[in-house]
Amino acid sequence: MARDNGIMRKTIILICIIGLSACSKEQVRISGRIENGQKMMLHLDEVDVYESRSVDSVMLTPAGKFTFALKMKEAGFYQLRLGADKLIILFPLPGEKIKIRADAGNLLPSLNIEGSNGSEQITKLIRMLEDTRKELDSLNTEYDHARDDSVKTRLNREYAGTLERHRKNSIAYILTHYNSLSSLYALYQQYKPGYYVFYKATDMQFFRIVSDSLEKYYPGSRHVKALKAYTDNMISKYKSQVLIQSAQAGNSLPELALPDMAGDTIYLSSFKGKYVFLSFWASYNAASVSQNLELKKVYSQYRNRGFEIVQVSFDGSVDDWRKAVRFDELPWVSVIDSKYPNSIVAGNYNITALPANYLIGKDNTSILSKDLTPAELRAKLQELIP
Repeated sequence: MARDNGIMRKTIILICIIGLSACSKEQVRISGRIENGQKMMLHLDEVDVYESRSVDSVMLTPAGKFTFALKMKEAGFYQLRLGADKLIILFPLPGEKIKIRADAGNLLPSLNIEGSNGSEQITKLIRMLEDTRKELDSLNTEYDHARDDSVKTRLNREYAGTLERHRKNSIAYILTHYNSLSSLYALYQQYKPGYYVFYKATDMQFFRIVSDSLEKYYPGSRHVKALKAYTDNMISKYKSQVLIQSAQAGNSLPELALPDMAGDTIYLSSFKGKYVFLSFWASYNAASVSQNLELKKVYSQYRNRGFEIVQVSFDGSVDDWRKAVRFDELPWVSVIDSKYPNSIVAGNYNITALPANYLIGKDNTSILSKDLTPAELRAKLQELIP
């Protein structure tokens, strides 16, 4: 019995040690000294996707010292706030012991962070952005006082060069820190409110690189999920815009050649001369099925008046698709592409969610509208077909 008690005591001690070890790995300690900030309140905020919330606050000691303790299971985004506009941005990882030194009167230039690589790196990026802002402000002031056109031309050239230099440095940062949450800050940099560093269509590749990488490293992060949603939406809008602009320029729409209920291949180009409502759906998608019932009313009104619905199913099962078409008695042209979401048609027409649709003009080239509800389709057809 005594031997059993000894084993039990050792087991309890081992459990306690394991528990303490786990806790220490989740504990983040943030401490330091901010000179010339004696008796000022220092706030620790957690920065969420769209807002920040106060986590803790302390009054700086007469020597300017402070300490915060955080318990976190995954990387986060925080800030130390001294007054209304003096911020220290932090990207701590669980278990880090972060030490900070700064001067309240000259915060950013004097800031020194140790113990958190992400926080150290983002401080460098913030300093670089601040230097760029100062350079741009100086050039703006010079331009406002310039009288000679040649001087203004030179200043415009220097201004554009400064912007491009900062952009290239930011790209270099992203490509070397794409697995760090600090790259989020790099993507969303602004020279001033509304003027982003990354705004070109070609910059979407950097959002995708960071989004895909961070999703692997931090799958539970709210910031990463928001970035992925933003990136997917941005790329989707761009692809739709390119498709519509291509159609407006008179270029042919991507051909569609898919089997119908009888197994015959149906071509989108064969409907030239009619207004075509190109609809994408799946029998397992409740919103699609509900929309179909309303579309039947519109179709019955316009089917013999130069209008046709060509509906592409993304069902994985041909049998399920056929049963659904027959059950709901869908009267229009129904075809199937069972390779969705890896379908060429879905890629060509930028289909990322169901239901989706395009209203195509009689020329079989122009896109008149996108993602219309049945009510909106009826209103549009009333304009097009008197």
